[in-house]
Amino acid sequence: MSQFATAEKAYMSLGFLEHKGFFSRQRDSVNTEKLVSNFELEFHKVEDTVLNTDQEKYGLSHMAVEFEKLLGHLCGQLCQYLTARQRIMELYPFLVNTKVIHLMGTQRNINFVDLTIVIKEIIETYSKSFHHPLLSSLRTNFIFECDIINHLLQAQILMSEWQYLPSLLELHQAHSKLNTWGATAQIKEHKKSTFGSSSKHGPFPQLYFWLLKYKAQLVSKFSLYFYDVLSKQSTPTEMKSLLSRTSDDFVTKIINFQKKTDATHISIVFDIQGVESTYAGPGYHFPGKFSEPPRGLAGFPAIFSYPGDKPLSHWPNVVMMISGQQPELHSQEKLNCLFDKSAQSTYFLTTVDTRMTMVVIFETKKGEKDSYINHFMSDLATQLKCTKLFSALKPGSKG
Repeated sequence: MSQFATAEKAYMSLGFLEHKGFFSRQRDSVNTEKLVSNFELEFHKVEDTVLNTDQEKYGLSHMAVEFEKLLGHLCGQLCQYLTARQRIMELYPFLVNTKVIHLMGTQRNINFVDLTIVIKEIIETYSKSFHHPLLSSLRTNFIFECDIINHLLQAQILMSEWQYLPSLLELHQAHSKLNTWGATAQIKEHKKSTFGSSSKHGPFPQLYFWLLKYKAQLVSKFSLYFYDVLSKQSTPTEMKSLLSRTSDDFVTKIINFQKKTDATHISIVFDIQGVESTYAGPGYHFPGKFSEPPRGLAGFPAIFSYPGDKPLSHWPNVVMMISGQQPELHSQEKLNCLFDKSAQSTYFLTTVDTRMTMVVIFETKKGEKDSYINHFMSDLATQLKCTKLFSALKPGSKG
């Protein structure tokens, strides 16, 4: 049990992602499956010994016999817990390699939808398998972890489909459960430095801290995708102040980039192909209300546009480029540069989400290898896809 407690602490510190080992800092530690199997084997031995031995013939008192039965019962439930723990552990490495679902769909990588299906199945299968009151803290932590990551993944999926209220509700659920879990997840031995700042890992376990950063990243993304909706509910000053408190103020970054490069226009374009049945446009909508999905150029709305509204004169070109080069954009996930001689304009395009394309327009000729433009657009795409955040789960990563 002492080793088990150490194992749990290491898990919460994301130790299972280091050096392909589990619950150990040593490079030569046994692998994840081996160690979990060893724990399960030991608990099974105790359970089998208790259930298959007639304690009464050894002269044990009634209280001792009952205690032995309780011990066997707990060991059986701990075996179920370890199985569930192993299942959820297997998901985190997949996040590192997760790619957005390709519209033209030639690749079959693990995606967010797949992961949410697996998480729901884990919750349904194991949430009642270790229900004894003495194991309540284990069950609570397990359910919180599964629920929170499920809500966050669901929010990311819904945002990629430009669904305002459903993604907002998922973020709120994740926020509420993180707060509740955080009230009990703090490390008691947390110490502050001489200047009052937090220690290296903060007051929370690394797993909790990573989920907290994931939620913060999605809030920043939500603030960009639904900027027009949110700005109509507040003043410009208040909106600027609220954006400055997010972990990544994408709106201000885009504005500063436009001013520095003199870009004619910057848009994030949403392609509704494949989600026509759920598309209703930004903001709140009456439940069950059906509206005819937009067609043609209207089927590619600008979810964010600066400065001002989307440039109507350039929109046929923008839609044609997104539609015509989608397989390349999504499979290679790189920046594309196109110069239109007739319009004397340069278009830079890159995929920032499943159905989202960022378009930067210059009404002049620009070099496709412009380092500042390339760096800005690739960095923004990486942030919106949460690639850096997921990469932080790689062994040895400093993220």
